[in-house]
Amino acid sequence: MMSTNKGAGNLRYFQIRILHTQAKHLPGYAITDFFKKVEMIAGTGKVESVPSSILRVEYDGGSLPLLNDNLKDSFIIDKVLEENEGFSYLQVRTPGPIQMIVAQENDCWATPPTHLSKENGLFMTIQGTPKGLKRVKDKLEELIPEKMDMRISKMIVGDWIAAPKLPERRNMVIKTAVEQGYYDIPRKCTQKDIAELLGIKQGTVAEHLQMAESVIIKSWSDQLSQS
Repeated sequence: MMSTNKGAGNLRYFQIRILHTQAKHLPGYAITDFFKKVEMIAGTGKVESVPSSILRVEYDGGSLPLLNDNLKDSFIIDKVLEENEGFSYLQVRTPGPIQMIVAQENDCWATPPTHLSKENGLFMTIQGTPKGLKRVKDKLEELIPEKMDMRISKMIVGDWIAAPKLPERRNMVIKTAVEQGYYDIPRKCTQKDIAELLGIKQGTVAEHLQMAESVIIKSWSDQLSQS
């Protein structure tokens, strides 16, 4: 894994979002035909100049899908680290053009949060020096001429940051609260409304919201302190 200590005070984060429709001409477009979501856990350096990383993949069905030649230029599984029903952890090489642009730049490297899905496209976080990130940015704009969401900053900006993992029920409660306007000003619903919608007790809603808010705020605070 590439060291991140060189000129650490001068490092920046480059975050980019590429819509699925913007990547039709790229070999990685086919990845979402096999996986519902691909999430980077950690980078593990390069194998013969190709970036390697540990990924968590989600899929329909009980076992890991069988890949075909459509992915040979974008997604090469070197090792299945753990296989489960619906998801697995893999050691993967990613020789696609986006990943290779980053890998060929010595002053930059991909880092979490980085994930891919058909619904949300590719969200990628790259850390590096300002000059290195500028070169990556220019090359990506040549590869994908359409306008992309991107930003360079000293820290992982809060509204782009990956949300902390929450238990399924807690995630459902807070997602419903957001959708129903519980956090709007003024509030558009009450905890009682959320409870009735989900068919659970109001006290359960209050507990889930309090715990979720605590986890999210702590995660946000921790990342600010590390920036």
